[in-house]
Amino acid sequence: MSSDFGNAQRYFCSGGRSIFTWENFYKINNPYLIDAHFHLNYLKDIPRSIEQALKSSVKSGVVAGVWNNDTLEHLALKDNKSLENIKFLKKDLQQLNSIKDDEFICFLAHGLHPMSVHEKWLNADGSCHNESIQSDIQQFKDILYKNLNYIWAIGETGFDLSKDILQSEKCKNLSKQDIIFLQNIAFEVCVQAAIQYNLPLILHLRGSWSLCINKIKWAKNKGVKKIMVHCFSGPAEDMKTLARLSIYCSFGGVPTWEKAVKNRNAFLQCDPNFLMLETDSPDLPPELPDQAKLENNEPKYLKNIAEILAKYANTDLDYFIKNSNKNILNFLGVFGR
Repeated sequence: MSSDFGNAQRYFCSGGRSIFTWENFYKINNPYLIDAHFHLNYLKDIPRSIEQALKSSVKSGVVAGVWNNDTLEHLALKDNKSLENIKFLKKDLQQLNSIKDDEFICFLAHGLHPMSVHEKWLNADGSCHNESIQSDIQQFKDILYKNLNYIWAIGETGFDLSKDILQSEKCKNLSKQDIIFLQNIAFEVCVQAAIQYNLPLILHLRGSWSLCINKIKWAKNKGVKKIMVHCFSGPAEDMKTLARLSIYCSFGGVPTWEKAVKNRNAFLQCDPNFLMLETDSPDLPPELPDQAKLENNEPKYLKNIAEILAKYANTDLDYFIKNSNKNILNFLGVFGR
């Protein structure tokens, strides 16, 4: 018996109707899928989206943390009786051993997103709103401390130097260095939280990849044990460097796009030991063969993404899904930290 199997049994061996067992997530035929990254509170119709996800064998997902208010919304959802088929997993053996077939399992993350930093922390003239920075950081820490049993990862956090940021009204008169400085405040708060509570870190990175790599190395050197770059958008050439650093990379709808050749090449160069599948729903829907363009993404489309990317990778679909599931659960520390 492998050590992984033993750990899985130790956490999840409950019998009955529990789905969260090694055998079910790694069974030979038709494995369940885990969405490495999605935005639950941004879905237009949460009950419908989750019901359709379950019908598509998408049984679980990592719920992204964008800002404090998003985490609070998600924590409120766990007590919503109209969402009985959604379960926010608690770090508790009794809960781990009582998961039902018809439940969608959410792993909650808590973050300070780089694209929200400017909306929250800048005045209309581009100057810093220092009181908001201080209060938001304190609230971030308070939410984390009070809800540690429900928070499995820190993030999203990171850096974004896309046109969406550089040309935004509040940032248009700021230099890139000013923007990096502001985003770095949130980044370092999240890195410190990940270190303090031994939690994995989820990164959103768009922009200068030399900067991004340096920030990843800095976080690792500071003591962050596990890092995932969600919706990877960097060059294929960095994949070997990221693998050497044991950095997980997640891919979703983008590499299914016919024109996204560079991103697809990066996906094909990703070390399978660190590869994950996500939707980032409701954003970035996949391109599906012989179907009209999708307006919104949904967790249910993870199965389509897996099918398309497995073909590009010329690999067995079941293996491809199970490998992603294993990496996600290892990243979260479900089988031990």
